[in-house]
Amino acid sequence: MILADRYECLDKIGSGGMGDVYKAHDRRLDRIVAIKVLKSEYNEDDNFIRKFRRESLAAASISHPNIVSIYDVGMETIDGDDVYYIVMEYIDGKTLKELVREEGMLPQNQALNYLIQIAEALKIAHSKNIIHRDIKSQNIMVTRDNRVKVTDFGIARMAGNATVTVTNAVMGSVHYFSPEQARGQKVDARSDIYSMGIVLFEMLTGDVPFDSENPITVALMHVQNKIPLPSERNPRVSAEVDQVFAHMTEKKPSDRYDNVGLIIEDVKAILLGKVYGSSRPVEPTRTTVVIPPERQKAPGNTAPIQAAENEEQNAAKKPKKKQSNPVAMVAGVLLALLLLFGVAFGGSKIKDILTTNQEMSAVEMVDLIGKDVSEAKDFAASNDLDLGIEEKESDEGLKPGTILAQSVEAGQVLKKGDRFSVTIAKDIEKIVVPDLENMTISEAQSALRNLGLKLVVDKTEYNDQVPSERIIRQKPDAETEIEKNASVHVVISKGQDAKMTVVPNLKGVTLDKAKALLAEQGLKLGNVEEREDITVGPGEVVWQQYNSGNQIPAGSRVDIILSKRPEPEEPEEEPTEDDNSGENTGVTEKTLSAQVPADGNTHKIEVIIHSKGTDRVIQKEEVMGGSSISYPVKGATGDRASIRIDGSTVQTVNF
Repeated sequence: MILADRYECLDKIGSGGMGDVYKAHDRRLDRIVAIKVLKSEYNEDDNFIRKFRRESLAAASISHPNIVSIYDVGMETIDGDDVYYIVMEYIDGKTLKELVREEGMLPQNQALNYLIQIAEALKIAHSKNIIHRDIKSQNIMVTRDNRVKVTDFGIARMAGNATVTVTNAVMGSVHYFSPEQARGQKVDARSDIYSMGIVLFEMLTGDVPFDSENPITVALMHVQNKIPLPSERNPRVSAEVDQVFAHMTEKKPSDRYDNVGLIIEDVKAILLGKVYGSSRPVEPTRTTVVIPPERQKAPGNTAPIQAAENEEQNAAKKPKKKQSNPVAMVAGVLLALLLLFGVAFGGSKIKDILTTNQEMSAVEMVDLIGKDVSEAKDFAASNDLDLGIEEKESDEGLKPGTILAQSVEAGQVLKKGDRFSVTIAKDIEKIVVPDLENMTISEAQSALRNLGLKLVVDKTEYNDQVPSERIIRQKPDAETEIEKNASVHVVISKGQDAKMTVVPNLKGVTLDKAKALLAEQGLKLGNVEEREDITVGPGEVVWQQYNSGNQIPAGSRVDIILSKRPEPEEPEEEPTEDDNSGENTGVTEKTLSAQVPADGNTHKIEVIIHSKGTDRVIQKEEVMGGSSISYPVKGATGDRASIRIDGSTVQTVNF
């Protein structure tokens, strides 16, 4: 299928209540896009088509990194049928619903990061008076690099005319309905905030708070039942996150956050570990209270009481107002929902739905969290319920058999024969931690690996008693019992604290003087060698390992080389009286000098005497670049002396 002579539909990648979604190729811009094609059943609804065009164009005006962009909106006639479509940004990823199904409970920080991105998307939409109205995990995409994209703004209503929308997709959305949506009342930005709270619950616990095969029952739960906190199903959720969730999902819109910007502030404060709750009171305000058993006179009388005790006491003093009738309220919710579900279920199903809703009141679920599994078994047996039991390792060190979670929340109604399940703490194998002190890292890793434990190096620090690269201390201590696969944290020694000291100038001093100078600086004498040299006196330092002025660790050893005189040559035969060569054999002294290249490197220096066809090295040392060198040399008439730097002759003198 090709739309507008431009968009070539390649593959069907999804389907929802509004229509089908295709992966398509935009031939004009040579890019991959996603196209939502509306179901043909909407073609006859002129009012819907007008609103579809208007609201899709309004949504196209929103540009934000966390919102799926809308590129185009159009209509094409194919085989005599009108096809209405929306061209959107193609997202290479998966829906949040799919992610939660695959991974289960998301880590708290990951869920909060996703929540901030969803809130940022709604913040820009709400600023343009656009209410999404269908926030749910199916409408949130997550890319491969964990960027969140909110989609389906194209079916949202403008805030100025925001009332409940009748679509078949409501069956998938009812789990995220706000109470005012369930009642068929007008909605605003705070309704999106409630739905976003349900998405947060789903990320943290792996499931929605209310569920039933009957969608009307789910909607009634949002209106009547106290919503559980995420920590009741996932003990790892912090109290601060519970408070944010509770504030987002208050029954009354006026008790919720006023805008998503406040949510972003609170969540960022939690992630950064800052003072939390500056944007609102710390304690969420819940106005729902439990109806005492003596006041539950009729099965339909399950609506929450919205008035405080003092209001009841003052009721007799005030003119009587029209009392809210819980049965009437339930009937109102049913009427609104039956309008929504009329297409899906038909009038013949209404009687069955109402009958099923009444039968479900047979058994009220009790709170089993923290109790022994035997109590769950007794409750199931005494009420003809089917019980499923799952085991899970607990991070809280709870007694085996302690109930960690239950699939049906306390207060919910079950009918006989229904199934519920509990998750209990299982007996975890305990391992005795070995003594790791003074071990190397590799030794400790090997010891822990054999026991099924892990090694974590927290830090390194100086220590005068423990040699470098060995363990100073550990946590937990040796002989402590911990769970298998747990981690043992250690601190590694860097050896003694290395204080730095300055290298003295040793050139031209005797061996004893060199020892004394080194000792004054907290250094030690290293290897001592000798070599022929005439630039300093015999037995004096001609070379030192570190240049003077450098800083090295105190206690270091410094190697030196002492000068020694060349071996004396055999005296030449005295010339005879008959020797008339006339050559002058006197010995003279000259000075060789040069400038070492200033490149910061060490250079090899050689001083050579060329005499009677042979070369003899009389001086050899290494000096730093930039030095000025000078060597006095002696030679007989006819001799030559030269100086080499790194093997290249830089100066020659003749005698």
